[in-house]
Order: sequence, then C-alpha cells, then structure tokens
Amino acid sequence: MSMDDKPPAQASAPGHEGRPYLGVHFVACRVYGRLYRNLEGTAYVGRCPKCGAPVRVPIGDSGTSERFFTAVCP
Repeated sequence: MSMDDKPPAQASAPGHEGRPYLGVHFVACRVYGRLYRNLEGTAYVGRCPKCGAPVRVPIGDSGTSERFFTAVCP
C-alpha cells in the first residue's frame, strides 16, 4: 500500500462517499455500524450489520451534535 492509499478501515461504503453518518453500537448484537443521512436530509437510516434490525434517527432543529449512539436490537 502506498502512502496515498486509504487504509481499509477508512474506506467508504459504495454509494456513501462524503455522506454524513452516525456511529452506532448495537448493544444486543455486540457490533458497531453506521447510519447514513438519507438523500432528503430528514434522518439517519440504516440497519444492524448482524441482525438487520432497521434504525432511523430523525434530524430536527432541537437535535444534538453527538455523532455516536447506542441502539438496542430486538
């Protein structure tokens, strides 16, 4: 790998280059994942990478500047 290459851990998922995301710890499944902002800019959406449970975090005026959250899978 040359100095110009990104390490694999920083590589973007296809279709998500440059899109804002939230980091999420899925407690019940003991995994981490990302929720990407939808194209409308109204929410961060995604699924648990292990069980596939859907997660949606709305974006609003009274929101938070936090970038990392915890979610509980069913």
